[in-house]
Amino acid sequence: MSPAAEPHAPIALAQGRPWLVLRHIEHEHIGTLARVLEGAGIAYRYLDVFRGEAVPETPADWSGLIVMGGPMGVYEADRYPFLGEEQRLIRQAKEAGLPVLGICLGSQLIAGALGARVYPGHKKEIGWYPVEVTAPQDAFTAGLPSRFMGFHWHGDTFDLPAGAVPLFRSDLYENQGFRYGRNVCAIQFHLEITAAMVAEWLADGGCQRELAAVP
Repeated sequence: MSPAAEPHAPIALAQGRPWLVLRHIEHEHIGTLARVLEGAGIAYRYLDVFRGEAVPETPADWSGLIVMGGPMGVYEADRYPFLGEEQRLIRQAKEAGLPVLGICLGSQLIAGALGARVYPGHKKEIGWYPVEVTAPQDAFTAGLPSRFMGFHWHGDTFDLPAGAVPLFRSDLYENQGFRYGRNVCAIQFHLEITAAMVAEWLADGGCQRELAAVP
């Protein structure tokens, strides 16, 4: 069994220094995760790369890292140089043993940072679709039903990094999430979504154009 796949319990949520949340577009914020962090006494700070805020050189000032979704692709680093900087920070945080969570684009950035291929999928997955737990005995999926409805908004997908443990799948995409080691978790679907966020996205011009282009 590879070190990445060892069945450790999830790392404890670190308190003290705040967590860093990398945000790629204003309306993709942490949603329901705010309640989780605040309930654990954890402060967090958004870093808005879409506003030109620089990705830190190291994760030394932070206790954890959350990487949110966005409309760009991991393979567009020439157009969005911060994507490469984020992957570097993800690798540094992983090596430092910090908790790392990626959602949607964030999950794809984690996959890319760990050496996996990220690429356009065969079909956009937008809306509420069933998600199946593929590792029911894993500590990260403990207590979840074997199948539940998840909110999706993506067209890209990723291969599973070597040594990663697959956690979720959907009917359209085999890789909907994975764990890597004890401290890294990547989730393709939007576990953070709220009703208010769905309304906010549907009112966004870019989201409306993307929806209109779906066959």
